[in-house]
Amino acid sequence: MKSKPTVSLIIDDEWEKSVWGLLHNQYGVSQFSGYRLLRSGRKRIRIISEAAFKLITQVPCAGPAGLYFGEYRPHVIRPSMDGAQLIGPYATKGVITITKEQTKNWLQGQSIETADEQRGYVIVSDGHRFLGCGSLSKGILLSFVPKVRRPNK
Repeated sequence: MKSKPTVSLIIDDEWEKSVWGLLHNQYGVSQFSGYRLLRSGRKRIRIISEAAFKLITQVPCAGPAGLYFGEYRPHVIRPSMDGAQLIGPYATKGVITITKEQTKNWLQGQSIETADEQRGYVIVSDGHRFLGCGSLSKGILLSFVPKVRRPNK
């Protein structure tokens, strides 16, 4: 039986600065104090507390550390569901609010129509909580809710 390869975490201060810069440009979010961003693979971003960061830099890490935060793509960040919920309260732009009926459909993985003119990845809110990340283009909001996280009908 083959074992899965271990996840390598890459600590890169310049890359981390560029990701925080993209988060600021895209969502208006400033760097969180007490947290660090790590690169996991080519595109994945993980967020970790400073205390845990100090620990993994002293001891070899056999697996992924921190919370999966999202994907790094050229000139844009696509937050994971957890990443969007984490930065949502601090976002000053790139957020869309949808109705209760739209929320039900969107959480079930359906695309919904909206009058919002934004384009690209947006953080989706129902007005009370942050639900995740979607892609908005030409008035259609695509859902990125993973199948395992969708509510039963």
